[in-house]
Amino acid sequence: MRVLHLIYSFYRGGLESWLISMLGEVSPESCRMDVCCMGPDTGPWAEQAEGLGACVFHIPLRPDHLGFYTGLRRVLKQENYDLIHNHLGVYSGFPVWIARNEGVPVITTFHNTDFTQASMWWLRLPILSQLRNLYARLSIRYALEHTDILSGVSQGVLNAMISGRTDLSRKSRVLYLGVRVPPVSCEAGKRSFRESLGFGPHSKLILHVGRFIEQKNHRGLLEVFRRLVNNFPDARLILIGEGPLKTVIREMVESAGLDEFVRFLGLRDDVLDLMTKSDMFLLPSLHEGLPVVALEAQAAGLPVVGSRIPGLSEAVEEGTTALLHDVHDTDGMADSVLKLLRNPGSAEELARAGRERIQQQFSLHAAAGRLLALYAELLAFQTASAEERANRFVSE
Repeated sequence: MRVLHLIYSFYRGGLESWLISMLGEVSPESCRMDVCCMGPDTGPWAEQAEGLGACVFHIPLRPDHLGFYTGLRRVLKQENYDLIHNHLGVYSGFPVWIARNEGVPVITTFHNTDFTQASMWWLRLPILSQLRNLYARLSIRYALEHTDILSGVSQGVLNAMISGRTDLSRKSRVLYLGVRVPPVSCEAGKRSFRESLGFGPHSKLILHVGRFIEQKNHRGLLEVFRRLVNNFPDARLILIGEGPLKTVIREMVESAGLDEFVRFLGLRDDVLDLMTKSDMFLLPSLHEGLPVVALEAQAAGLPVVGSRIPGLSEAVEEGTTALLHDVHDTDGMADSVLKLLRNPGSAEELARAGRERIQQQFSLHAAAGRLLALYAELLAFQTASAEERANRFVSE
């Protein structure tokens, strides 16, 4: 089986991390997976993907769409893929149209439900933003209606995309992602990490990983931490990521007098390792698809405190691996973090349950099995007779 994944680019993110993991987990003998990037460049992880055996094509999607049209058609004709796995979100419609014309079946997977965040600054200008939003609605509508299988990384994402349409629900599937379960860090490693940040060896580290954009709610996160540190002076906050709001958040940290308590670590390739050296994971996002970082935090043995939103509610098990609150309940989140810091036994129970849950349900092995099963379902459907197809849709 040969599959071509369509992504924006190989920059650090949940989708990209999962795809790199799948390239390492799935045997090329059972499924050869290549990747096509449509962004301005292929990104820093493209070399890693190639090292895992994938061909990485770069076909930029420019405003006229012509180069992408001719480039993707050429790749499909030359490489003879069995199917396309489309992860392009806002831009999903055009490749679905190309694939239909070339007779290649398509799975379109949505990883989020907010398509208003443009990656390039000029697309956020008022008129261009309105045009982009119109394009997004038309593109996504076409993808929803014409993709062969529609999938979402959580039931919450899928429900938002199909909006109760039975014609779409029949071909809709949840595709849960998976993460690596890292070894537990030793106490010496934890102390060394704290000292490298200029913190005391027994400081309690609250970790957050995410782009500095509105969705991740860094303002709410700082409010939670401000309330926490007033009651627990040994608490420290670690922020990993980059993004357009980083300067604003850094200024907020300085104006609140929290400089000595907060560290900005930028982009890191050792996130899982840093998680094993931290004490808690805080994720007060406004919305999520299926936050891979929450899966990784549980895999690393961290209790999770966050917002009760679709996606995150599926990534964790509330009350068993995580404590969740209404998205704007910063007091409640601060109280939960404080409770866990003051009661290590309760924190350890959440951490142990989270790690076990990931091992059982969200391991890379389990995720690879779900992915291959989805591919097999699509290919079996493509080879079925018209009567078998009709019966299958009726029964679902």
